[in-house]
Amino acid sequence: MISRKLLCIAQKNLCECETIIYCNRRCAVSSALAKIFKKKKKDNELTDKLKSDSEEQGFSLFKRHVNEPTSLNFPNERGIENYNPKMPLKDLLAATPEVLREEAKKYKKELKDRWTIDLDKKQFFEELGHLQHGETRKEFIFDSPEAIALWNTGCDADEGYGYSHCELVPTDRKTAIFRGYLSTEVVKDGVHERSGWASMKLNLTRAFRRKKYFKRWASFSHLLVKCRGDGRSYKLMLHCPGMFDITWGNSYSCPLHTHGGPYWQYEKIPFSKFFHTVVGRIQDQQIPVFLKEVSSMAIVLMDRMDGDFSLEIDFIGVCHDRTHYEEFAYETYAVPIFNTKGI
Repeated sequence: MISRKLLCIAQKNLCECETIIYCNRRCAVSSALAKIFKKKKKDNELTDKLKSDSEEQGFSLFKRHVNEPTSLNFPNERGIENYNPKMPLKDLLAATPEVLREEAKKYKKELKDRWTIDLDKKQFFEELGHLQHGETRKEFIFDSPEAIALWNTGCDADEGYGYSHCELVPTDRKTAIFRGYLSTEVVKDGVHERSGWASMKLNLTRAFRRKKYFKRWASFSHLLVKCRGDGRSYKLMLHCPGMFDITWGNSYSCPLHTHGGPYWQYEKIPFSKFFHTVVGRIQDQQIPVFLKEVSSMAIVLMDRMDGDFSLEIDFIGVCHDRTHYEEFAYETYAVPIFNTKGI
């Protein structure tokens, strides 16, 4: 009888112990499940955010979905991460009447110039290639605020990884001064390794933001710049971005060496001296500049020297020299077959 009572007490204690162990295990499982559900909720919130961002960007079968830059392409035509050129619908509707009015004026002028037949127009002879020796044409002058407004200035500080600054200001001599301060100090963000550049770039387009190509330049042999600087070396760039994303950074460059001092200098640079670059980087395989595809140009300072700079420009134009027969100044040898580009 006593042994039965002891056995019952032992079984009761054992059940209580198993219940305690079960409860502890249940609590542990419950806490683990809570962590899993919490993580899942966080992942769902992140997914919803990415989905909303994708919907905001307006995904389409006929639009690019590349958001991150790689070594094979550019995320956008500006080559900047997280650049979103979209404008809110409210602001777009507010600016539409004024923009349409201005673009309609430009389009009307285009039609007038296109359908006006005049045998005395210089363009008629320029396109045929009948140019006299030494014939010069001023393409860009800086004698008015409207002419200066065609040029945009930018530097590394505008992109968020430098401390340079620049501006393009008019003078009372009907010229423009590209001035500022160049700093090679790098922002300590752990991403960028170098900085120190400033530029002025042409932003000239046809009506409704269509590209304007300098096709008439194909008949000329030299680029002509009247300027006076501070003795620093600048760089002239002819931009010719193509249709595909891998060609958005295509350009042709040539140095512009200034003498310094108060005297003007006429820099006459052959188009055959321009070398092929992509986003400012010189390419191994060189090709001559195709002037009919040039849609913009820029003057850039990136000589790795800290300090103030100043470049006064009177005009930028083109000229023709019949004694210049050079087609391309650099070697165009065949690339070996084992190279990635092949023959």
